[in-house]
Amino acid sequence: MTRSCLSATPRRLLVQVCPSCSRSFGATASQSAGHNKWSKTKHIKAVTDKKKMSERVSFTKLITMYSKMYGEDIRFNPQLANAVAAATKASVPKALIEGAIARGQGRSTTGAQLEPMTLEILMPPNIALVADIETDNKTRSLHDLKFVVKKAGGLVGSTAFYFSRRGRAVFKPRDDGPSLSDVLEEAIEHEGTEDVEEHPDGGYVIWTEPSKLMAITEAISKRFELEVVESEIMWAANEDTKADVDSPELVESLNTLLSGLREYTEVRALFANIRQGAITDEEWDKLERHIDI
Repeated sequence: MTRSCLSATPRRLLVQVCPSCSRSFGATASQSAGHNKWSKTKHIKAVTDKKKMSERVSFTKLITMYSKMYGEDIRFNPQLANAVAAATKASVPKALIEGAIARGQGRSTTGAQLEPMTLEILMPPNIALVADIETDNKTRSLHDLKFVVKKAGGLVGSTAFYFSRRGRAVFKPRDDGPSLSDVLEEAIEHEGTEDVEEHPDGGYVIWTEPSKLMAITEAISKRFELEVVESEIMWAANEDTKADVDSPELVESLNTLLSGLREYTEVRALFANIRQGAITDEEWDKLERHIDI
């Protein structure tokens, strides 16, 4: 705006703006409205992105399991073929699917051999976590994941004594399928079976000794023609060590840690000794979707 565009009256100190210059000014209200809308958009996008990440983890875990159990060739592995088709339909990137198949065979997508590694984490004062990792570069993975832990306010330290190592197989229910007593009767015939229970969403859960998990999973699946949903060796938190999550602040800290770790494909599984305390179901869901037990 030039000096000639302004004219002022000496007594009233009024300023007049020429029409051509006035068009260059914007209204504060519209800027504020735009900012609020963008903030909401970013929040929605963040929630959507976290949901997508959680879904991708579920798909890739299933693909890895079927690759490990029945082989990597989808022509001879219908379970793997179905899991890959479902993941593709859900827009899981091809690179993640290929990586999950490779992990089931104990290698990375480059063909390098994967090595197992465990990362033990403590969130003061009494929350313990264990991350099962498979990586082709332990030094790199340890460096990256330690940074995530530190950023979230956690510490890398000994926490394995909070947990017990157990095998867990989860079977999908089917119409006219076996009863709980039928599955129990069959399962106890196999050495290494520790417990059999109904899953909250239907189907059955069988707990085993870690070394007997694969054999028992395959035996029960074939005997009753049940689809395997999960078959993994878990770090099950000991009941007397479980810690309540009671505050929104703790939820946010744990969510930052868990979601940060989940961004790394080397992290195969996450376990925590937490249980829902004085927090809402929605807050608990933010954490539960990241942990494997």
